[in-house]
Amino acid sequence: YAAEMRKATDYVTLVDVGDAVQGAALGTLSKGEYIVDIMNQVGYDVAVPGNHEFDYGMDQFFNLSKALKSGYICANFMDLRTNKPVFDAYKMVTYGDTKVAYVGIDTPESITKSTPTYFQDNTGKFIYGFCAGNNGKELYNAVQSAIDAAKTAGADYVLAVGHLGDDAQSAPWRSADVIANVSGLTA
Repeated sequence: YAAEMRKATDYVTLVDVGDAVQGAALGTLSKGEYIVDIMNQVGYDVAVPGNHEFDYGMDQFFNLSKALKSGYICANFMDLRTNKPVFDAYKMVTYGDTKVAYVGIDTPESITKSTPTYFQDNTGKFIYGFCAGNNGKELYNAVQSAIDAAKTAGADYVLAVGHLGDDAQSAPWRSADVIANVSGLTA
């Protein structure tokens, strides 16, 4: 697909917003590995984990993330043992003289929409999280920090690449909530 698009322009970025590895027999049979192989062959440039990327357990998720050539970005997927993001918050892509930062966001609902124990250690303590607290403010702060860092790094445009809900039950972590509570996004 990327090669076909590049026939029209050199400025092509193939983006995945999550849940790519689950839902079809091909993904289920290989615990996502065949899908990652396809994504690598197609040439994805930017990927954000969705809640279903975690459905095969944390060890398999990290195996998939290492195998994915583009890697994952996510401003709010945190290792709670270090209080640091697991992945880079954004990825900068240059198109001629223009720099575009893609900021990754995954819903804090990932914990409950996957299997909560996957995010815990063997004592039941959560060791991974998604900036879910303070009525959305933790998520907004993580995204705002990524936007600010991307602008400081020279981004002309900052695009959100989010795996977020849009229904009432997903508040305060919906796409609209994030957009309303951060500044500096281009789209």
